[in-house]
Amino acid sequence: MENPVKEIVSIVQQLVATDSPNVQKAALETYMTPDVAFRHPVCVVESHANSRDTLLGIYQWARVLSPRVEIKVDSIVFDENRRVMYLESVQWFKLFFLPTIASPARLITRLTLREKNGLYYISQQEDFYHPEDFAALLVPAITPVIRKGLNLGTVLSNLFVRGANMLGYWRPYVNDAYAASDAGLYDNED
Repeated sequence: MENPVKEIVSIVQQLVATDSPNVQKAALETYMTPDVAFRHPVCVVESHANSRDTLLGIYQWARVLSPRVEIKVDSIVFDENRRVMYLESVQWFKLFFLPTIASPARLITRLTLREKNGLYYISQQEDFYHPEDFAALLVPAITPVIRKGLNLGTVLSNLFVRGANMLGYWRPYVNDAYAASDAGLYDNED
């Protein structure tokens, strides 16, 4: 990529949503390093000499599982000094064997870029989903169960912390005179 911010949306479409396996393969071979690493909630590809071929298999299998995928990139942040790019996207993915419609799932993708001869290449991709969004992506019917589980986790956290507070753990001071000062905490704002 000469200009990652301008080119990345097209590259994402070629990798994820194209109707052609040849376009997908060409995009992966053009824009990713041969030793690319990949992290996802259901799989990982460690960096090695030909890890790009392994990653191609994952991208291809995803299209077998969901013959029609849509993705919309809503936000792009590129830290050129660190060579890191963040994408906020919404993806519609439906397993072909489920009698449901595709549900939107939000994800954050972190791309580590490597510069060579004035061009940028993806050397690592990491995909992050909220649990309920990931459930909606794979099996939309279990999304309410996931949400209930997350809500239960909130209730239990609050119950347990009250018990811990009663035992003297991580309990805020009632009298502000004994509370720690936040002086200096925010002095180095940019």
